Amino acid sequence: MVGFFKKLFSSKPIPSEQQYDERGFNLYGNHKNGTKYDDRGYDVRGFGENGKMRNRKYYDDNGFDAKGIHLTGKKYIGGYDCFGYDAIGFNRDGWNREGYYKDGFNKAGYDVDGFNRKGINDYGFTKDGLYKNGTRFDPKGFNVQGYNRDGIDREGYNRGGFDKFGYDRQGFYKDGYNKEGYDRDGFNREGYNKKGYDKDGFNCGGFDQAGYDREGFDKKGWDREGFNKEGFDENGYNRDGKTHDGYNEKGYNAEGYDREGYNKKGYNAEGYDRAGFSISGYNQEGYNKEGYNKQGFDEYGLDREGFDTEGYDRQGYNRVGECKY
Repeated sequence: MVGFFKKLFSSKPIPSEQQYDERGFNLYGNHKNGTKYDDRGYDVRGFGENGKMRNRKYYDDNGFDAKGIHLTGKKYIGGYDCFGYDAIGFNRDGWNREGYYKDGFNKAGYDVDGFNRKGINDYGFTKDGLYKNGTRFDPKGFNVQGYNRDGIDREGYNRGGFDKFGYDRQGFYKDGYNKEGYDRDGFNREGYNKKGYDKDGFNCGGFDQAGYDREGFDKKGWDREGFNKEGFDENGYNRDGKTHDGYNEKGYNAEGYDREGYNKKGYNAEGYDRAGFSISGYNQEGYNKEGYNKQGFDEYGLDREGFDTEGYDRQGYNRVGECKY
């Protein structure tokens, strides 16, 4: 349940959205870091960004999920939502999120404008702007809005919110910079913060805190993954693991051949190894390593015993000694 926020009375009350509880949330559930979640990733009700709580899953003790929907599918159970407020913004005890009761007064007895039930505020003014002495200015010279005749409030600021030196309550000059020369976002007139980085995270030299420029390269020309502007690492390989001429670290191209034109099994695109023989053991001329073709004859037309296809040797004799001449 969101805690009540104490009403601060002054000539310039702090807006409720700028009042934060001990966890850093305002009454609307917004964290002072500008999101719905604290620095640990939990919202005002303790739900993480994944919809789970620290010690429970998906539903709080009252049965509501991170989106404020009850496990029954309803937004209001018994007339009250996940924060314990009804449709018009009051809890079971009759108080709203800003700490005001149904009659319009807070526990200190003041309404949203800072007036008590008698219509008097802390400075002694009525809602009509009259001080209790009957004038429109208190003994110190301030009216019901908190300004004197010169248009200066009790803290020394004019209606524009600036002091006599031109600075607002947060210490920023009219031009948006404080005395140190930084704007509300923490950047100086040159656009750099106290650490020397601009809004994009780069220093005057053009490098971020990790040492990379706007294109993602360090001073030596390497990106975060170790590649240069041409897309190659220090070993000459690109993100696909290929060199300039298309070979991987094992020396093969996209077709699977090395620089000499042979694949991992040692054969070229025509199917021959470095010695010039195919997987079946024959060269382009059709001869094996011993010099014989598939029919068993060498380049001279002779078999291993020296006989030609007709069965005769060089002298013209067959195996039984007959001469063909």
